[in-house]
Amino acid sequence: MQRRNLEYFVTVVDCGSISAAAQKLFVAQPSLSRAINAMERQMDCRLLERTGRGVVPTAAGRQLYYYGRSILDKFQMLDRLYHGGEEQLVSRLHVSVALLFLKDSLLETVYRQMNTPDAEICFYETTLEPLLEQVAEGRSELGLAVVNDHQLPLFACMSQARELELTPLDEPRPPFVQVHSAHPLTRQQLCCRQLFEYPRLMVPADFFTNLNQAVYEDMKRPAHLPRRTIVANSYHTILRMLRNTNGYMIGNCWQQEELAACGIRSLHLTDAPVRLNLMLVRRQRQELSGCASRFLEEFLRDQNLPQI
Repeated sequence: MQRRNLEYFVTVVDCGSISAAAQKLFVAQPSLSRAINAMERQMDCRLLERTGRGVVPTAAGRQLYYYGRSILDKFQMLDRLYHGGEEQLVSRLHVSVALLFLKDSLLETVYRQMNTPDAEICFYETTLEPLLEQVAEGRSELGLAVVNDHQLPLFACMSQARELELTPLDEPRPPFVQVHSAHPLTRQQLCCRQLFEYPRLMVPADFFTNLNQAVYEDMKRPAHLPRRTIVANSYHTILRMLRNTNGYMIGNCWQQEELAACGIRSLHLTDAPVRLNLMLVRRQRQELSGCASRFLEEFLRDQNLPQI
């Protein structure tokens, strides 16, 4: 596959139409269409679906797009190195995080270490299932995920199917219940049954969060108590709701210090049904870039965990 054709395809997906991409690339539209058709014949599959509004990538096209963008970025870095020396390189960090609040200072530290004219940080706060997709498709170079014992076997199987490598970063730890400092739950020893009187704060459900919910909320629930949840698709919204409602969150020790600085207390759960695992997710047989390696090194140092 020629680099030029890969650039054509990525630009078509970015623009959403062949005509718009042809204008951006300064090539004739028929020539661009022929190049895309040649790629589809070479790969023996459809890469684009034609719609009334333009084109959208197929499942195979999305895979090619994400890997192609990564390849073209590396070509661009090589071009800059060849023409202008090391100082012309671009620093990029793409990270996904699932069910974990990171310190703001962590990203600030990594950003200050990016000593190139161009720097780009993409930080995705998400749940477990999208995290696997983002790393597998190349949108993120690495992922940090908190996975409980109940979820871990399926999480490992799905990672293996996507050719992803899992590395535990710490020993399994018990979960915490995290609430604001004046919450009624802070005045007593805590067990699962006491949580049912209060709304639970959650991220939007996916396959793994549904498993998680079943572990905590279907166990020992009194029949007369309704299930109450508050769902938010932003970690900062969850934090705001923790501070301003009597809701609670099932959290972990790796975010305890960051939440404490925001007035959130972490309470031990005496009958916790699972333990939590802090996992690094990355693509198999692929070394981390310098930026990703520095990010991981700073994260492990901040958590007082051994380097890998």
